[in-house]
Amino acid sequence: MKNQELVDYLKECGVCLFCQLRHLKARGEEYKNLKQSFERLNVSYEDESDNTSDPIIKKKRENVCPTCLDLFSADFKEKLIDSILGTDIAKYECDGIVLAISIPIVLQLQPLAMWYALLDKFGKDINEERAPDVSLKEAIKLIINPTICERLKKTYDIENGIMININLGHAQEEAILYRLRKLNNLAYPPKKGQKLEQISRSLIEKKYNPSRVSLELFKDAFSVPPSIPNEGLKLESVTVYGPTTYVAGRYRKISRKLSHTPWVLNGKRVMDDSIEEIIIRNIAPYFCDQKKVNFMSSGREDVDVRCLGAGRPFVLEISNAFRTTMSSQQTLKMKANIDASQKVSVRDLQIVKREDLTHIKMGEEQKRKCYRALCQLDSPATVGILEMLNVTKGFEIQQKTPIRVLHRRPLLTRPRSIYSLKASVCEENKHLLILDVVTQAGTYIKELVHGEFGRTTPSIASIIGQRIDIVALDVEEIDLDWPPSID
Repeated sequence: MKNQELVDYLKECGVCLFCQLRHLKARGEEYKNLKQSFERLNVSYEDESDNTSDPIIKKKRENVCPTCLDLFSADFKEKLIDSILGTDIAKYECDGIVLAISIPIVLQLQPLAMWYALLDKFGKDINEERAPDVSLKEAIKLIINPTICERLKKTYDIENGIMININLGHAQEEAILYRLRKLNNLAYPPKKGQKLEQISRSLIEKKYNPSRVSLELFKDAFSVPPSIPNEGLKLESVTVYGPTTYVAGRYRKISRKLSHTPWVLNGKRVMDDSIEEIIIRNIAPYFCDQKKVNFMSSGREDVDVRCLGAGRPFVLEISNAFRTTMSSQQTLKMKANIDASQKVSVRDLQIVKREDLTHIKMGEEQKRKCYRALCQLDSPATVGILEMLNVTKGFEIQQKTPIRVLHRRPLLTRPRSIYSLKASVCEENKHLLILDVVTQAGTYIKELVHGEFGRTTPSIASIIGQRIDIVALDVEEIDLDWPPSID
């Protein structure tokens, strides 16, 4: 079988130039200049639109292509582009796009019917197991995607592009599905007690080719070659959705009266604000107009605990974002607005990639954290107490889940490493100790100090042999060098 013989038969069946090239296994740039591609393949070229590069139809096709249902026609591509431009895509400041095209099942069956027809016509020259044409999915990438990118003046960016969802339909879809169900019951009759298999695109891909379903059986349900439809595809809907933008930084918590996230108890708010809300309301509106933004951080503090030093890493996951970048001027404005709360400050604000989010959780319990605790003794501190609490060699504790967090954490006994302890006494009040503690992340410091009725062993209280309580606590350093410092 020569290329010309194949094309002549496809022409007889009403197949368009693009689908003729698909059956000639054209790739990449070959769909841009049809005349040049046909000549290279030694096939005579007849321009049905009077145009080699296909921007606008000059002469209307006499029929709908039976294999692509005019999906690749210049007329349909123009409709598609007009529909995209009719959405709110202009509000997205993004240089990339990604297309998600949902096709009707009839668009899978038409090329399948042509496969059977070619096998019937050319016999062994056609492979029974491998489709004779470039797949529809691949052809969309090669023909539709470049056209839309060029017209919208955007690049194809699967990672950070605007998602354009295109839903296609066809008037004969229901009739085709009815016939396909009947064929499926004959080709793959269900076993006793087995449910009928649902018709789907993946079912057709897996179970329908000439090596699995005979030509005679397929002909009983569908026309071979496929009949020329009266109507092409319908453009049912086009929607756009912005990319997901990730904004990372580090926050310092200055207030001792601020919860990590909104604190609601018995349906009532306990505190008017939270770290999450302060950060979101000063950053998210620049990227989106929605309330739902995902806030993540590397751990958290209690309401009455400050986080100082370089701060705690956090990320905002902002879906359907209008923007994927921010200027240094805008960054400074966000930071100043957060600082104005006098409860939280931020630094190192930047856009990060999705894969970078692994840093915030990876090795969470292996990281070291440095704390400074102000503690009160019943009796004045002694040299002996200070010596017992100046520990340079690490030790391990067993810590049951504190009673105060049992409502959100399972009851477990967790081993935790204490890497070092250093104690000093307050000159103004000998009942007050300052403890500098370096621990494994996930250690509950308050319980490490007072022991919580023996639920943490050993504790500072058990080491010195007397009651000790914590007055104030600060996180001084979190051993996580992410996101990169830019301030």
